[in-house]
Amino acid sequence: MSKKDSAGAAQILAYLNEKNRPFSAQDVFTNLQKQCGLGKTAVVKAMEQLAQEGKIQEKVYGKQKIYFADQSQFADVSDAELKKMDARIAEISTEVQTISQSCRQLDTGLQGERDLCEGVEEEEETGNDP
Repeated sequence: MSKKDSAGAAQILAYLNEKNRPFSAQDVFTNLQKQCGLGKTAVVKAMEQLAQEGKIQEKVYGKQKIYFADQSQFADVSDAELKKMDARIAEISTEVQTISQSCRQLDTGLQGERDLCEGVEEEEETGNDP
């Protein structure tokens, strides 16, 4: 494997470990194309090499191969920690909904102000001063 290929394989491994979700070779190629500068064939070869070395896992579904980070490298999470994470997710989701609603209200108010300004500008252009 050349230096460029091994550097690409290292980037692919880091990407899979960071995202910790399954990807096809096409997905990895698309997501890392600008960063790695590797061609699709090089990505496929690097992922197959990483799978053979045991650094990542590979599953075959028909003609499709799916690659994902080796889960044994990650610490186990207890049920209590999962419940704590779920509660935090619910809390953040509520915050997001509240902020989104505020943004929609502000957008509505802003649109009303724009409409008012456009009406004033049109009156000024036609010479009809209020």
